Formats: sequence, C-alpha cells, structure tokens
Amino acid sequence: MRKQSNDSPKVAKDHSFSLEIKPQTFSFKGSPDNPLNEKVTETVNRMGGVGADAEIKYRKSLTELSRSAKEVASIVAAEYGHLSSDQYLDRWSLVQLLSDLNEPSALSALEPILSSPIPPERSEDPHSLSTVGEEVIIRTTAVEAVTRLAAKGDVCARELLLKYSTHDNFSIKRAAIQGYLTYGGKDARETLLKTIDEKDRHIMDIQRTDVRRVPQAQGGLHIVNRDKDELPPPADPDRNHL
Repeated sequence: MRKQSNDSPKVAKDHSFSLEIKPQTFSFKGSPDNPLNEKVTETVNRMGGVGADAEIKYRKSLTELSRSAKEVASIVAAEYGHLSSDQYLDRWSLVQLLSDLNEPSALSALEPILSSPIPPERSEDPHSLSTVGEEVIIRTTAVEAVTRLAAKGDVCARELLLKYSTHDNFSIKRAAIQGYLTYGGKDARETLLKTIDEKDRHIMDIQRTDVRRVPQAQGGLHIVNRDKDELPPPADPDRNHL
C-alpha cells in the first residue's frame, strides 16, 4: 500500500540507521490545493489494500470520489501526464481508477494513452520484468475502461474500441475487438469483418471462460527416476479425478 511519504530506514555503511525521506508518489501539480487530491491518493492506496475488508474500503472510497467523478477524472488525467514513464504501477493505478470511476469525460484521457507508441524494451531481463509488458498492461486496462463506457451506451467509446481493433499489439487489439463485438451494437460483427485483417478475424471467436469451467489436466502422482530404467505405473481406472 502506498503512503504519502515513505520514511524507509536504511542501513549505512557503518551499520548505523539513517532515514531516507522520499516524496509522495503524486504531486498534483495541476491542482495543488484541490481537497480531492488527498481522496484520490487514499483511493489508490486502498486499491492495493489487503485483508478481509480491503475491497469494501476501496469501494467506499471510490463511491465518495464518484460524487465528483468528472472533476476527479480531470485531476487523475493531469496527474498521469506528470508521472515519469518508469512509474508503471502508479500509471496503471490511475488508469484503473479511471476505469472504476466509469466517467465519460475520461475518454479524453484514455485516448492519448492508447494512441501513444509503446517504447522499446528497456529491461535487461525481460523474463523477470518486461517494460513492454508493463506498457501493454496499462493500455489493455485503458481498453477495459473504454469498454465499460461502451457498455453504458457511450457512442464515442464504441468508436474508440473500433479504432484500436487494428492496433499493432495483439493483446490491445484483442481487448478492443472483443469489447466492440460485445457492445458495438447488432452490426458489430459485420463492421469488424470490414475493419480488421482477415488474419485477425479468429479473435472474434475467442470467448472468456470461468476458470472453474475449464477442464483441468489429469496426471499421475508418480515421478520417474531418470537414472533408472523405470516406467510409471499403469493408470488406475478406479481413481477419482478432480
């Protein structure tokens, strides 16, 4: 969970303790005196909360922000623009907040995020942390925000989904196609057929499935020792599988 200031104890070379004072995550340069700033920070902090009542606290905080949704969306959009590119979690949190606010005026902030090019990979070990992957997550979250607005009947949101149904990145393209297919109206499929490349048409047939309904892999519990000529035991037809 983020805090407005992070007073982290550090061990100095002489094994003594020192305090490193770090600035708060959000600066709110565009509206430094707005009383909503503190509530935005609190809500983002609660977004990453843990515990039995974490979700309840987040939803309560979000509800309070929603009373000024249009103004909050403007504050969040401005703050997103002030974050450095490597603040991936903070950038994602603000986009997720825009999504949860479900405020139509947020489209003006979401479109630049989607249209911005994905920077080249910066990580020396993309398998551990991929900067391209982080950027894609931010943009797919933006697509989700647009999709939620399209679900409310927002025509501009539908048009935005159609626009990014031809995005170069597969994950972003897939999210936009499926969002438009669901909320683009009765002619959505026909419109997509005319818009997207033939090689991408299979994306329209991808369906989300509850993980509980997905057939689970079934295997034995026997591990074969590679150092010996050992074979796994025959399958037991009477054993119950989950």
